[in-house]
Amino acid sequence: MIFLVKLSLHMLSAMWKAAEFLLRVSRWKNKLKHRFDRKKECAEPMKKSCLIAVVAVLAAVAGALGAVAIYLRRREKELDEYERLLFGEDDAATVEDTAEPAEAAEEAPAEDKAE
Repeated sequence: MIFLVKLSLHMLSAMWKAAEFLLRVSRWKNKLKHRFDRKKECAEPMKKSCLIAVVAVLAAVAGALGAVAIYLRRREKELDEYERLLFGEDDAATVEDTAEPAEAAEEAPAEDKAE
């Protein structure tokens, strides 16, 4: 009889520990489920008026960047033209000086062939 009482107490103790363990697992599972099921604050959809404002700002920025690019391209062409006009005489003289020896070199083989 004492054996049955001791055995039942051990079984009751083991069942109690198993129940505590299962309760902990159940709570842990519920906490994880609650964490992943909870809606995040930033997941709310954006209002249409706010979306339109953001798109308008982005379009304005894109337009400003395009205008700056066009201005810089035109300004660069103007500066190149001004530089060509300003320093064009020196470049033209240099081109003529280098062209004369090249023409002389072309004429020399032609004279050799004639002989």
